[in-house]
Amino acid sequence: MKECPACKTTYTDDSLRFCLSDGTALTALSDDEPTVVRRTRNDSLRVDMTPEREDVVRPEKPSGSSTWIKILVALLILGVIALLGLGLAGAAFYYGTGVKPPETPVKTPSSAPSVTPTVDPEKEKLRDELANIQKKLDEQKKAPLIKATPDPSLTTTVTANSPADGFLALRSEPNSETGKRIFKIPHGAKLQIGACGDYITTQKNNYGRWCRAAYAGYSGWVFDKYVIY
Repeated sequence: MKECPACKTTYTDDSLRFCLSDGTALTALSDDEPTVVRRTRNDSLRVDMTPEREDVVRPEKPSGSSTWIKILVALLILGVIALLGLGLAGAAFYYGTGVKPPETPVKTPSSAPSVTPTVDPEKEKLRDELANIQKKLDEQKKAPLIKATPDPSLTTTVTANSPADGFLALRSEPNSETGKRIFKIPHGAKLQIGACGDYITTQKNNYGRWCRAAYAGYSGWVFDKYVIY
């Protein structure tokens, strides 16, 4: 059993430490003290129990002003720490990126603008045609000169018909792989042919015959798929 020294309220709950009325620390009541019986006018009995008093330390109530001061001090410390952190981060970024002071630009002498010559399409076309003609002449010069001998069997006159290449090849043998090209007969030119072999199909799926032929003093073989009788 415990008792409040201030209001003399007794409590049977031993787990309580402070008075529920005024917050005063409770003191334990000794069971060995003598019970004092006093008579009142109504002849009623009243038992006064004098507990043994102990030194009571009352809890101090926190002051509101001191709490606010502590909060302000804590915020001030946090602000200083944040400013220091930002300063260190800025210094690390500055020195880490290697920022250099701006240099004075060096003026370079400006070069004169280049002038692009105007290209004439007609001149370019004419130049290409001349180059092709010169190429054909060079190839004809390199080809072996095989002069045609009089052959009475070459009696049929035909017309070269090879618009894709622009010429009909006169070859040394009746074979486009092994026969060397002797001369380029221009497309639309007249030539004489004689005896022809059997009809065959070449590797390029061309169907025709190899025939003896003569043109401009040269004799050889032509594939008659590319002639008009």
